[in-house]
Amino acid sequence: MIRFSDWFPLAVLGSVFTLFGLIKLYGLRRGIVGGRDKPFARKLCGT
Repeated sequence: MIRFSDWFPLAVLGSVFTLFGLIKLYGLRRGIVGGRDKPFARKLCGT
């Protein structure tokens, strides 16, 4: 059996990048424009 310490860090990292990708796709679909002068949520979702 695979040890917990072998797969867990990779699973967390993969989940984080997948979440960021989904947030970006959501922003792209909704037409949210990000930028340097925008609030944090708009920067995160914006294209």
